Amino acid sequence: MQSALDRLPFRWNLWASARLLPLVAKRGSLGKLLELATPDDSQTADYSGMSHQEILGAVKAVTRRPWRMRGRRCLREGLLGYRFLAMAGYRPILHFGVIPSTMATDRPRAHCWISLDGEVVLNPATEPMLELFSYEGSVPAKMPGMPDFG
Repeated sequence: MQSALDRLPFRWNLWASARLLPLVAKRGSLGKLLELATPDDSQTADYSGMSHQEILGAVKAVTRRPWRMRGRRCLREGLLGYRFLAMAGYRPILHFGVIPSTMATDRPRAHCWISLDGEVVLNPATEPMLELFSYEGSVPAKMPGMPDFG
C-alpha cells in the first residue's frame, strides 16, 4: 500500500485528466477518446502499487460532481477508469452497449462499463444491455457490420 504522499502524482494526474476529458470529448470522435484513454508503453505501471478498488474509488470521487459530460457520466468514468487501471498494470476491458428497448426511439440509451478478469468492476448495467463492442487497448473488438469509430 502506498502512502498518501506517494499517491499525490496519481491524484493530480487523475484530477487533471478528469478536467480535460470533457474538452476533448466535445470535439473528438470515440476513436480519438479511446486512443487518449490508452496509455503508451512509457506510462504503464506508473501506479502499480494501487489496488483496482482504490483506483476506481478515486475515479468515482473525482467525477462525482461533473461540470461537463453530465449525461455521459459512465463514458467519463469508463475512460478515466480504463486509463488509470491500465497505467497500474491491470488489463481492463471497456465495454459499450445499448439498451435494446430504446434502439427504435429518437434517443437510444447507451452505457459503458469496465470489467477485469471477466468481472464487472465499474458501472454495472442496471438494465439488459446489447453489447456493441469492447475495447482492450487497440482496435475495438466489434461485431460485423458495426461502423468504424475512428
